[in-house]
Amino acid sequence: MCSRRAPVAPSSKRSRSAITNGSKVHQNVDARTSLARRFRDLIAAFSSDLGDLSEADLAMVRTAAALTLKSEQIQADLAAGLPVDSDALIRLASTSRRALAAVSAKAIARKPAGAMTLQEYMAAKAAAAAELVSDNDDDDADE
Repeated sequence: MCSRRAPVAPSSKRSRSAITNGSKVHQNVDARTSLARRFRDLIAAFSSDLGDLSEADLAMVRTAAALTLKSEQIQADLAAGLPVDSDALIRLASTSRRALAAVSAKAIARKPAGAMTLQEYMAAKAAAAAELVSDNDDDDADE
């Protein structure tokens, strides 16, 4: 079985597709529509925690964004009083939830093990400052 070789020279952005470059969301789609803008926003929101994305990660994020967008469209029709296939809405919501769970699992797996939340960082800084103050008080009492 042949293994893939590393490219001799890195490929330029001009030699890749517009979708790979990120300048287009889909081929032959007007990206100025409100749905296309929402799709881009969902992709950006879902991928913000993932950092550097592989093609497989990007495909997973795009799938989750598409399912979420379609679910939002059906929910808007439901709110407007239009007839909606409730079975399709339920299946779409379930599939969307699973896709989002897969995206968030990737984000959790990529999060560094020792990373602190902002609250943990602030608590550690406050504890260090309190310890410094108490050490200074002890030094003043010794004099």
